[in-house]
Amino acid sequence: MNDINKKGLSATLLCCLIWGLLPLYWALLNQVSSFSVLSHRIIWSGVWMIFIILAMGRQQLRIDIQHLRTHLSQFGLLLLAAALISVNWFTYIWAVTNQHVLDTSLGYYINPLLNVLLGIVIYKETLLWSQKLSIAIAVLGVSIMTYELGSLPTVSIALAVTFSLYGAVKKRLTIHPFSSIALEAWLITPIALWYLATIDTSSWVFLEHVTSTGLLLIGAGLTTSIPLILFSYGAKLLPLNILGFLQYCSDPKKLDFLFRATKTGCSEFFMLQ
Repeated sequence: MNDINKKGLSATLLCCLIWGLLPLYWALLNQVSSFSVLSHRIIWSGVWMIFIILAMGRQQLRIDIQHLRTHLSQFGLLLLAAALISVNWFTYIWAVTNQHVLDTSLGYYINPLLNVLLGIVIYKETLLWSQKLSIAIAVLGVSIMTYELGSLPTVSIALAVTFSLYGAVKKRLTIHPFSSIALEAWLITPIALWYLATIDTSSWVFLEHVTSTGLLLIGAGLTTSIPLILFSYGAKLLPLNILGFLQYCSDPKKLDFLFRATKTGCSEFFMLQ
């Protein structure tokens, strides 16, 4: 593996590690409604990206904006990436708040497999026999889980499709990951501001009085933008099939599931949760 791939691997693994720890962070914000947390994540991600861009130097952002102006197809991909991640986040929050937690789990088990499929179909990636065996085991595990649920929920499909397509789009974007995440956040910030200004204004009280919850909401911007920057970096440097399977590292239970499901079935696995 060359040096570039090592950098991509390191970035993706760190991204998955952060994602694996994030549920602990979100648990500290259980007094704020889910959609308000999502809105603050978007807004503060955009704010933090301003400081990050200033610290890294604005020259790269200027170069990337000029590139987008002269390559409209790249700008289209940026808009598509922003739309896909927005739909993914919205679907996840809606599912969690409407008792579809198992559906979200299934969606994120399916997502890496779709990444592998997109890598083969779009980027003509080839797989070693060991990778094919790993895919077969993963498919078997997901099939058992789907059978136990009784159907393939729309939520699961939406989550898997939107995030796997997001990874494929990010791989085609040629602008710097810092610029990409900043522009994505800025594009969808108006929607988040509209929600917090018109639909649910209750969360602003935590910021007005500088509470610990308010600080956590501000910090949610960093916990959102940093892993996405790392993911963008990894998506540009790694094949989609490797990027997909690395996402199982974001939750050790996913890897454990793949092996337990093939031996004991999902019913026993869920009893162990």
